[in-house]
Amino acid sequence: MKLVRAVTSLFTLATDLAQSRDPRLARGIAYGGLEAIVGAVPYVCLYFILLRVLGDGESTGLSTGWLLAIMFGSLALQIALGIRAMVSIMTASYALFGAARLRLADHVRRLPLGWIRGQRSGALTGVLTTELDLLAEIWSHFIAFFSGGVALPTVVGAFLLFVDWRLGLVMMAALPLAFLFLHLSLRGIAALTHGMLDALADANHAVSEYVQGIAVLRTFGRFGEGLSRFASAMEALRKSALRAEVAPAPLLGAFGFTVEAGFSVLVFTGAWMLMHGSIDATTFLLFVVVSVKFYGPLYDMGVSILLLRFAKQALQRTQALSEQAPMPERACSLHDPTSAAIELEDVTFGYDGAPAPTLHNVSASIPQHAMTAIVGPSGAGKSTLLHLIGRLWDVDEGRITLGSVDLRDLSGPDLNQRVAMVFQDVVLFSGSVRDNLRMGRADASDDEIEAAARAACAHEFIMALPQGYDTPVGDAGSRLSGGERQRLSIARALLKDADVILLDEATASVDPSAEAEIQRAIDALVRGKTVIVVAHRLRTIARATQILVLDEGRICESGTHASLLAQQGLYANLWRRQLTSGPSPTTAKPSRHA
Repeated sequence: MKLVRAVTSLFTLATDLAQSRDPRLARGIAYGGLEAIVGAVPYVCLYFILLRVLGDGESTGLSTGWLLAIMFGSLALQIALGIRAMVSIMTASYALFGAARLRLADHVRRLPLGWIRGQRSGALTGVLTTELDLLAEIWSHFIAFFSGGVALPTVVGAFLLFVDWRLGLVMMAALPLAFLFLHLSLRGIAALTHGMLDALADANHAVSEYVQGIAVLRTFGRFGEGLSRFASAMEALRKSALRAEVAPAPLLGAFGFTVEAGFSVLVFTGAWMLMHGSIDATTFLLFVVVSVKFYGPLYDMGVSILLLRFAKQALQRTQALSEQAPMPERACSLHDPTSAAIELEDVTFGYDGAPAPTLHNVSASIPQHAMTAIVGPSGAGKSTLLHLIGRLWDVDEGRITLGSVDLRDLSGPDLNQRVAMVFQDVVLFSGSVRDNLRMGRADASDDEIEAAARAACAHEFIMALPQGYDTPVGDAGSRLSGGERQRLSIARALLKDADVILLDEATASVDPSAEAEIQRAIDALVRGKTVIVVAHRLRTIARATQILVLDEGRICESGTHASLLAQQGLYANLWRRQLTSGPSPTTAKPSRHA
């Protein structure tokens, strides 16, 4: 039963993942079945030829020439049907898995950012690439073989049972024992296969970590250690793969031996019946020749079923990803926000597995068309709060409203249109400068792109690039400096022209010379907007309308720069430490009463 369920789940795999059907798949399976039926015709003709040669010659009205013509014609038709079956199944398979890959990628987009960040580097990439590729290969080839591999033995077996039911039963007698060995081999290597796929995930992680960390390894001269971890993961994968491949050999050998032994028993029984006059020579020769087309496909099908051990594990990982609960997203907004003001009402939030919430009962009013800054020591929850306002996560308790509308009551596109984020770690995509700027607004004209770049103080450095706006930025923007990448992200946000701008320490990782230009770009970005900025350098937010001071997940102070300095509290301590060039307030947490 487990084997039947495994085959059934494999057949429904692609359509379940893609949530669509491709009519080419049904046509391909039908062509495969017809190919098998037509493939049995030459053996029927062979039977009549044997009757003519070894019998009385009057057993059929067709001459030997006509029988040979039918045999060659059926072979030609079998080839044509096989080609149609293969093309239909393969094109449908890869189309369905392409759709499944896109659907899973879209599903990942809607997952909570906290869950995504909790995954190992390369784990999600492995599911969307390596494991989906493995499933696509197994699925397409298994179905392509299965459609004919089952039909041909079925048709041949039925024909031989019709010719002589006694020898037909002898021919099939070994099958229960053979498939028992196959079932035991599948059970015995399930854990080994799981271990191999775990090792494959570790290897994907090691590759990703090694490539991304080359700069650090080079800087600290630790190539030996980095390469050793990489080599260790590869060696573990090699050993796991060998165990998974070698372990089924004895039981698979027993399966093959039983199938071959079934043929030997058939020949022995047929010879004994021929000697005792129970069957004639024609029937004996027919069974000896045609049974090869019964046993051969069954053996091949048994070997291909072993591929299901990989499919099952990969399928579980893929289904686990597809079943991960996304953030609830409305198809359309329940209400339209009446303003760009934001309210935080008793917001509490904690990461999965964390011993305590990151934010506790945070409440604040963020006025529209003004700048609100969020400051505090490292780990206070600044970026977490900003991400909650952008709804990269959902609050555990309380609510956040935009224009009196709960963020959870806004559709995804509606919220995305109203809110733009500029992250500290800029994400650029492979492509040209122009392509990356158009991420802000896909229909932006070249003039609008240039205007946004000028406002973001990026036009001059873009024009100095070899191909100007058409210059490729490299993988993740690797051909640009940190300041240049940041100015492109600001230009991208300018193009979006959202009502609310969220800035996550946009100048924290750039040098002072670039900071001045980025600050001018930010000034252009936030004009007439509701701006919330997580501040690293406090002097950049001294003119903010409101400053919220977070400490251990709670708002401990709020007010203007001047009023907070007068309170002589945490903010004043952070300010004094920066003025005296002490440790950065986001890297060292001073005493509130120092």
